[in-house]
Parts: sequence; C-alpha cells; structure tokens
Amino acid sequence: MADSTVVQLKRRGTRPRGEQTRRKILDATLRVVASEGVRGATHRAIAREAGVQLSLTTYYFRDLNELISLAFESLMATDYGDMAGRWRRAFRYLDRFSARDLGDARIRERIVDYCTKRIVDHIRRGLLEYPEFLAVEHHVFYDALNDERLQALSQLHRKRLLMPLVRFCEYFNLADPETDASLLFGTITRLEYQALPAAPDNIDFKAIRNEVRRIVGWIVNSN
Repeated sequence: MADSTVVQLKRRGTRPRGEQTRRKILDATLRVVASEGVRGATHRAIAREAGVQLSLTTYYFRDLNELISLAFESLMATDYGDMAGRWRRAFRYLDRFSARDLGDARIRERIVDYCTKRIVDHIRRGLLEYPEFLAVEHHVFYDALNDERLQALSQLHRKRLLMPLVRFCEYFNLADPETDASLLFGTITRLEYQALPAAPDNIDFKAIRNEVRRIVGWIVNSN
C-alpha cells in the first residue's frame, strides 16, 4: 500500500465514530467473504451487511481491492484460539527430550500422541468456535489461484502458518523440514475445508484424528 494511502486512512480514522464505521465495514467484508466468497464481496453487498450507506464503503477505502486486502490483513493479525501460545507449549514439551530420547520408539509414540491431540484440538476449536475465520481463510487461498490481488496476501499468510510447522518438523528432520511441514499444513487445511460445511454434530473428529495421527507419526518417525 502506498504511503499516501496510509496517511489518508489514518486521517480518516482519527475520529472515534469514523474508526468505528471503518471497523464495521471491515468486519462486514469478512462476513460477506465467508458466506459468498471473494467474488461475492461487492461494495453493495458489504454495505448491506454492515448496515451503512453505500457511499461510505468508498469514502473510507480507495477501492474494493483495498477494502478486501485490509479486511484480510486484519484477519491475519488475529491469533484465534491462542495458536501462538499452543505452539510455545508444544515446543517446551519437545525441548524436554534429548536427541538420544528421540531415538526411543516409546518416547516417539508419546510425542505422536501429544502432538496429534494438540493439532486436533486446534482443528476442533477452529471448526466449532471460529468457522467464519476458516471460511474466509479458505476462500482467500482458493481465489488467490486466479486473482493476482490476493496472491501476495495469501502467500504471506501461508508463510506465517507454516513457520511453527517447520520448526516442529526440524525436531525430526533437519535435512528437509519444509517439505514435511508443507505436507502437514496441506493435511490440516484439507481436513478443515472438508468439515466446514458440516453441522457441528456431524463432524467426524475420529476420522480427523486418524489422519492427523498418520501424518504426525510419519513425520516423527521419518528418520
């Protein structure tokens, strides 16, 4: 985003009421993307969802591209379900084990059980408590394939999500942890995407656990 645009947005957001309206429009944009996809996020649809005049969507934001980009950036900054905290606790757990410990099959089995539970808990929490967040995320990943506006944002968000997975995989594979992390990331996002349309009571968390445990077990025992 150009510096002049940032300055302009800051000026327009100095008044509390203006900032509240701007935030309201950004939140409405995310809800529209979650339900209608990126292509369904028109100025008119966003204004209707936000309950504001259509002209305000162009007053606070230069164009639709900027509006959608800023909405997704705000979503990227959200650490839903304390994901960062969960990874910190997982890394503290893994740091307890020496290289010799990791060579013990029984200890590796404990690690697989522990990490599987943490990942499945994260998936469960996302699907049950933050489905709108996941829906927006998946819409953006998908639409970025054919929309240059979203490619940079999508790549940045994917990189952010991959970072702790790469660190996790480094405990077991220093040669190529990025590939293992990419496979784990792909499994998690696919499981989330497949479960999103289902009613909460119909989500098969046992099947989700089985797939997560299979990929985690493969990573932990790759050497």
